[in-house]
Amino acid sequence: MGGKITMLNFLVNRLSGSEKITVQIPYMLNAGYAGRTQEKVREHIEELEKLGVPGPTEIPILFPITFNQATLAQHIDVQGEQTSGEIEFILLQYAGEWFMTVGSDHTDRELEQFSVEKSKQACSNVLASCLWPVTEVIEHWDQIQLRAWVTKDETRVIYQDDTLAALLPYSVLLDFVRSKVTHNLDGIPIFSGTIATLKGLIFADFFEMEMLDPVLNRSIQHQYSIRPLTQFFTTK
Repeated sequence: MGGKITMLNFLVNRLSGSEKITVQIPYMLNAGYAGRTQEKVREHIEELEKLGVPGPTEIPILFPITFNQATLAQHIDVQGEQTSGEIEFILLQYAGEWFMTVGSDHTDRELEQFSVEKSKQACSNVLASCLWPVTEVIEHWDQIQLRAWVTKDETRVIYQDDTLAALLPYSVLLDFVRSKVTHNLDGIPIFSGTIATLKGLIFADFFEMEMLDPVLNRSIQHQYSIRPLTQFFTTK
């Protein structure tokens, strides 16, 4: 694929050791409404409907996101006050091998009322810099846990907490993506779709995420702060 790319540096953590790789990312793919059961999907739809977000045109759904929104940063700037993170697992193919990590599909909730796709494009997609080979976790995939915390006005609370059993499994997600995308997926981060929040959306100042593997006793963690640029302007 021609065109512009983002270069991201990752650390691959294998059971046999670690190595550094640099991945050329031409764009990203964000799955939505990708709960494994209709109950999980309905939870997320109802959560968004409270904000005036229309229901999806198909379930699951796939959104392309431009390369320049991919980041490993620990800080992002956003346009408005109503944005929030979404913890997700991420699949990434490099040199023919599949890896996974954790990330956040940060979303502009105000814009989402008018266009879900544009709301995803409006904010950065944050990835952790550590990767696990999928082959090392596939046998206990559903036991892997996703947990997120948010801090708002100096108060930190648990925000999301569930296992990968709540989301489409690895093979099903890839089959869905391949049904939509005809070219090679090398270098394209695939965001899984998120799990439900515990107590509703929070427009936080700080977002922390962890993907925990209780079988191999290891985790991938990442965190980032959120700064609305509107704070620098007067409303008068």
